[in-house]
Amino acid sequence: MSTPKDRLFEVYETYRIAKLHRAADWKDAKTLGEAKKIQRNVDALETTFLKAAAAELNAKGDAIEQAYQAAKSARQSVEKAYKDAQKLADRIRTVSDAAKSMATLVKKASEKV
Repeated sequence: MSTPKDRLFEVYETYRIAKLHRAADWKDAKTLGEAKKIQRNVDALETTFLKAAAAELNAKGDAIEQAYQAAKSARQSVEKAYKDAQKLADRIRTVSDAAKSMATLVKKASEKV
């Protein structure tokens, strides 16, 4: 069973990784559209992290645990994408998917029972 601290960690760590690699991703970007997608992903993760930090994230239940596991898996995918130096388009998509998973986790874990 995940704790509110575990949930916040997943959101923060995903944001931290994306932000850490943002400049290198911008350097790899071939188009303005790619650069904007990179920034949107980092912005989305930052917004989600700030919401998570302000929320209690203490809801319980199977849906929250499924969202937590999905977020954890998404964070691991982001780590792998950068570790394996995947193509920029793949990294952008992986971070975008992770941002959605983190937002889902925060929404579900913040719900009042």
